[in-house]
Amino acid sequence: MDKLTGIFTSIKKPSRKSVLFLCAVILMTMFIAAVLACVTMFIYADRYSAESRRLDQAVIETTSIAETLKASNGNLSEAGKMMNDHQLFEATENTLVFYYDDDIRPATRSGSSYRAVIEKTDMPSSFQYDITFRGGEADEKIYDLTFRAVRTGGGQ
Repeated sequence: MDKLTGIFTSIKKPSRKSVLFLCAVILMTMFIAAVLACVTMFIYADRYSAESRRLDQAVIETTSIAETLKASNGNLSEAGKMMNDHQLFEATENTLVFYYDDDIRPATRSGSSYRAVIEKTDMPSSFQYDITFRGGEADEKIYDLTFRAVRTGGGQ
């Protein structure tokens, strides 16, 4: 029993400066952890915000293309000309391609990061359009839209 008491009596009581220093280190560590957590959340929020803006712009462009396709009555070259901002586009009988830069503004093929590919399928009384907005580093599909437009007189 005396040995046990001797062990506890040999432990010194920490000085006031040591306790304050230890508390300061713990508080600084907690503060740094909180700052890192906040910065990490802001980085994720910024990334999701950028993705959201990109998707929103892709939806706006796709909707604009769809409205133009409805007005063109199946003529993809005419639809390309009707898109005022797009000076350069590629059109074939059943395919139309618009190109966009990093900010999803109309661009040339060589300066493009994104593209909208429109494929037309002839139906007996309508046209079916498949619009796929692609791009980014992995050429991923960002947005797609499929719709049918009724044929009107005088078109192809």
